[in-house]
Amino acid sequence: MKLLFTLAWRNLWRKKRRTFISVSSVLFAVVLAIALMSLIEGTREIMIETTINNSTGHLQVQDALYFDEPSMDHALEYGDELKEVLSEYSHIISYTVPRIQGFCLGAKDVGTRGLLVMGIVPEKEDRMNEISSRLTEGEFFNDDDQFAVIASGVADLLGISVGDSILLMGQGFQGMTAAGIFRVGGIVEFPMPEQNNSMVYLPLREAQILFSAYDRLNSLILMVDDERVVDGLAEDLRERLDEEWYAVKTWEELLPDAVAALEARDAQVKVFAWILYIVAGFGIFGTIITMMYERLREFGILLSIGLKRAQLSVICLLETIFMSLIGVLCGVAIGYPIMFWLNRNPIPLGEEIGEVMIDMGFDPVLPFSVAPDIFIYQGITIFFIALVVSLYPVRKVYKLDVISAARK
Repeated sequence: MKLLFTLAWRNLWRKKRRTFISVSSVLFAVVLAIALMSLIEGTREIMIETTINNSTGHLQVQDALYFDEPSMDHALEYGDELKEVLSEYSHIISYTVPRIQGFCLGAKDVGTRGLLVMGIVPEKEDRMNEISSRLTEGEFFNDDDQFAVIASGVADLLGISVGDSILLMGQGFQGMTAAGIFRVGGIVEFPMPEQNNSMVYLPLREAQILFSAYDRLNSLILMVDDERVVDGLAEDLRERLDEEWYAVKTWEELLPDAVAALEARDAQVKVFAWILYIVAGFGIFGTIITMMYERLREFGILLSIGLKRAQLSVICLLETIFMSLIGVLCGVAIGYPIMFWLNRNPIPLGEEIGEVMIDMGFDPVLPFSVAPDIFIYQGITIFFIALVVSLYPVRKVYKLDVISAARK
């Protein structure tokens, strides 16, 4: 067997041009597969990250009844019990984002508009979604301020500018009337129209006073550094917290429609991936056939001088394994720095497509991922495709007519 390994290895370098062509076919297949899957996975990561940062966070702690009936009456009591349990997971939880929100009627002069009023801690909210970067006029409040920041669509609909006042009226905790007049200190702009036409932000303490929900939250968002711990952390918190009072929800549970859309997208990706693998397989197969017919005379001579067909088949198989392995390793070695550079420098989209992406809340770029499993999985897949293709030379050797092949 050692001799067959030696012969197979030497055959690779006896005809360097032939080996280079075969290795290149595998290499380009690997680079193409890595590029496509890196783009697809990068897009998926951006979609999830944008959804998490701009909406639900990784996890939320809510009142046990809030998910099924999201009203101010089911606001969560943010007390010592919850804080003590969360402190035990401080090594996993990067930071928390408290929120209280409710619907109010906003008015100025004779204009009215249904609005979503959200009380936030500005530093934590800014860490989560960089909301202060969306400020177009005025300033953003601090914890101790008493003014509001409104979305630009709200400002346009109600004719409000910085320095004006906005009247908010709604229902607070346990049927209390929520009413207050707040000076508008800043205006922010969001890419999504429904968000831009409805959002009003208040300091958390002022919102709790408005809704008569002192020390209460609609949700406490938990952000983690490693998304892989989300499910485990959720299970641990469910065991530690009294389910009669608390509910722990992951972002997948809070956004089932988004998860269903991602699953449908993943199914489409698998179809595209198999199309790519088939195209790559035929490319490698075509190269192998060409190389095979160039060596028919060589095979005929080897068989005529006494080399067994099984031994020649093993040599052909080993040659394909060596070339496939070299092609895969070179493909990964070339593909990784390219994808790494594209990950750090995403390709900008054109104006029209870019505007569509911005309206959907995403950056107008083509994102690429450098997740290790992309390179490992694509390399292994192309390697096994090459191995399947290598069965053709083995079959050809067993059916080879020695006399006619030796005369070629």
